[in-house]
Amino acid sequence: MSGTYYSVQPTVPFINATKSVAGAFTFALVSLAATGTANRAEFDVDGMQQAVLLVKYHVATGETNNVLVVKVEFSPDGTNYFQEATEAVATSTITEYQATRQFTGAAAGDYLFRIAIPLADVKKLRITFTETGAASVQGAIGALITVSGQ
Repeated sequence: MSGTYYSVQPTVPFINATKSVAGAFTFALVSLAATGTANRAEFDVDGMQQAVLLVKYHVATGETNNVLVVKVEFSPDGTNYFQEATEAVATSTITEYQATRQFTGAAAGDYLFRIAIPLADVKKLRITFTETGAASVQGAIGALITVSGQ
């Protein structure tokens, strides 16, 4: 078989989820806020090459086009955290920006999606979930995490 083989790939609850003895996952979704750290979690990823978030985002009844905002931060020591960055290139100038990941829930209901995050050089991963665009009722979030390493 070609490609990279990961001998370790556990999937575990990350935020607002549980795992039964039989291995079934249950989400206990918690309301989002526009700001703050109410839905923030950290995970030890030392020695892992990749993390995959399996996210369940619920847009509340009567809401449309709400935006789930995911802030990803990395720590080499478990104390100092550095926000994920992205870049834009114009001519010969590369401009760096602090990055956030966003997902728009077009209509009320549940959205399930996957986010892959490379992390070969860090000890801890910290993710904060917030929501913008809610007219009157905030949405809710739950997530699992799968880490891959050798």
